[in-house]
Amino acid sequence: MLDLLKFLIVLGFLLYACKLDLESRIVPNRVWKYMMLASLPITVYQIATGNYLTIQYLVAGFFVLIVIALSYALYLIGAYGGADAKAIMCLAVIFPFYPTFNGFPLLNKGFSFAFSTLANSVIAAPLLLLFMFVRNLMREGLRELRGNALYYFTGYKAEVKNLPKFHNLLEFVDENGEFRRVRRAVEPDEEVIERLRNSGVEKVWVTPALPFLMFITAGYVVAFIFGDLLYLLISTILSW
Repeated sequence: MLDLLKFLIVLGFLLYACKLDLESRIVPNRVWKYMMLASLPITVYQIATGNYLTIQYLVAGFFVLIVIALSYALYLIGAYGGADAKAIMCLAVIFPFYPTFNGFPLLNKGFSFAFSTLANSVIAAPLLLLFMFVRNLMREGLRELRGNALYYFTGYKAEVKNLPKFHNLLEFVDENGEFRRVRRAVEPDEEVIERLRNSGVEKVWVTPALPFLMFITAGYVVAFIFGDLLYLLISTILSW
């Protein structure tokens, strides 16, 4: 029950952090501080009353340090942002042992819950690309695939008069009035949107501007319910 309680507390903070990241691309440090304050007492109690062997405590502590170091290294090389790194670091400290509850996780347990969360989040991103591709095949058909293959994986067509929030543009009108198509999406402002509307273009390709923190949150839920999908994938391949 304590693992479940801690999981739900942290999930609430992660969802709130996702909301802030979507709205302003900024997640204040106080979010992570409050998350630690709300959940660490449970971790301390579990460690103090746990029946683990000394070697298990040492191994858990070692993996906590490894995941923290890995998270910081990924931040330094620009793999993700500071909020993403802080989220994984906090998870490593809050969950030194893999949480379990009433048969969960269903498939397996990785060596570190925080690492399993990160691994699952990396898998979730390609799945989104596949979902986009299937969605575009169903809506746009094969005819539009020629010349738009990349866009089929990264975005979808949206009406200019009703552009969705939290999306970037793969097609836009530049300052010279020329219609442009790009691979690296452009974040729209009021001037860009106004030029599009005045150009007479009805639909353009857009791509969701989803922060990686959303994938981390999805990976967190998957890690608790199912386990480490990357570990499962690797072990399945090696067993063939």
